[in-house]
Amino acid sequence: MPVRFTVRGQQLPEGIGPEHFTITGEAAGWGTQATHPFACGVKEVIPEADGWSLVPEQFPDKYFYVRSFTVACEAAPELGFTMADIGETTAGAADLFTLREAENGRIKAWVYRPETEVPLPVVVVFHGYGDTANLLTYRTAVDWAEPEHQAARHCIVIAPTIEDGLYVSDNVRSKVFAQVLAWIDEMAAAGAADPDRIYLMGNSFGGMSSIEMAEQYPDRIAAVMALCPALNYSRTGMAALAKMKDVPLFIAQAERDETIPVSVGRQAAEKLEKAGGNVTLKVFTDAEMEAAGAVHGQEQTYSFHHAELALLENEDYAEWLFSFKRK
Repeated sequence: MPVRFTVRGQQLPEGIGPEHFTITGEAAGWGTQATHPFACGVKEVIPEADGWSLVPEQFPDKYFYVRSFTVACEAAPELGFTMADIGETTAGAADLFTLREAENGRIKAWVYRPETEVPLPVVVVFHGYGDTANLLTYRTAVDWAEPEHQAARHCIVIAPTIEDGLYVSDNVRSKVFAQVLAWIDEMAAAGAADPDRIYLMGNSFGGMSSIEMAEQYPDRIAAVMALCPALNYSRTGMAALAKMKDVPLFIAQAERDETIPVSVGRQAAEKLEKAGGNVTLKVFTDAEMEAAGAVHGQEQTYSFHHAELALLENEDYAEWLFSFKRK
């Protein structure tokens, strides 16, 4: 969500406050190009030495779905601007990621690789279906690169991108898994990555991919955190769970997940447990999801399918993941 707009080279007239501004626009939704109108208020207007800033109320739509917007000020029309006037966009920790490509661009990943003098753990984060465009606003990936997380758990982050049309292909996913390990081996050879502390996580299709990769490479993965894993869309994911019985698995899902039934997570946990695996299942209640900012309903920007909202608010889960080492 956009948190601040800054205008350079223009002074804010006296007496102008947030009540004088309106923000309106058009946005699309997940999986569609059809647009709908939206509006949001302004929380704060701040004079600055070389201009002024405007802090909006929370946009009702994620910024990457916004197709156009207009900020208007009836009391001082010269202060108005549109989306087309934006000259630079900054996104905090997301700007620290760089793009890696392989196979002539057919395999891509955003990589956060901090300076280090010792080999670092690697967190591989798989996005959900349809989340390619907004990967670097996807909290499960970027949170690990935030300063407070790095201070507590210094690590490398790899966030592969898989296009919608390719994500459903077992063969494509397997090629991505192999390439991710090749990149990690490259960083390990340079002394930057610890090959014994490779952690996988993801939401929905990303949770499915995390489990599949651990099934294919159980001797390489230290632990897996799968959120709302879409194993009902995987041809082999549920059937091959016994292959990762030696890889600790944490499954997290909301009781009323609108997209992937919680029964899928429960079935996976039960099956792996019967195979002798180390598995933990956390089912978030409605109250826990709502406290984390989720609203029930598949059409909601942050629905109960976003288990990461509740998961990433608790340091215990990150501590669980980083407590494991392969050897």
